[in-house]
Amino acid sequence: MRTKSHFTMIELMLALGVCVIGICGVMVLFPIGANASRDAAMETYAANAADQMLHLLKLQLTNDADANSWTAKITGPEALPLSNPASANENLKHDDADWNSVAEVDMENVFAYNSPGIYQIISDRGATVSLSSSEIDFRAIIFVWRSDISLSGGVPQHIGITLNTEVTWPAELPYSARQKAHYVLEVFNPK
Repeated sequence: MRTKSHFTMIELMLALGVCVIGICGVMVLFPIGANASRDAAMETYAANAADQMLHLLKLQLTNDADANSWTAKITGPEALPLSNPASANENLKHDDADWNSVAEVDMENVFAYNSPGIYQIISDRGATVSLSSSEIDFRAIIFVWRSDISLSGGVPQHIGITLNTEVTWPAELPYSARQKAHYVLEVFNPK
């Protein structure tokens, strides 16, 4: 008759050690995956924010546009700057009192700064959006400027312009520490 051979304590400890090393190796990947997922979500929010902002500006430029109003909107006192306003506003705070709600076209999540071309956009889980809300999913500061359309020979501004945006997030960090994405939309005079 054969005797049954059982596992020894040393064999059990070695097997458990191998299992622990494997489980620890897998557990190390969870924070990396969570960070990648968060970054992907923030980049999606940024792209949506840029799209929303660019099309709001396009609507403002082309709404009831005739030759005179187009030129006034492009070159007037409230016109967008010709270069990125971020360079002059790197110390801009997301909670300054100089942010005003953009009440146009039901855009309650967009706030304009007192300087042209600077906006703050908020994605919020709450019923009402405010700068001081505690349930903010995404907060970005968007810098917008205009430039000429770059085709061979160029396009005069009375025909069309390029709207440039730089979305920077999270807004709570200093400008140099934020992630940044650049988006462009060409807008042509409809008249």
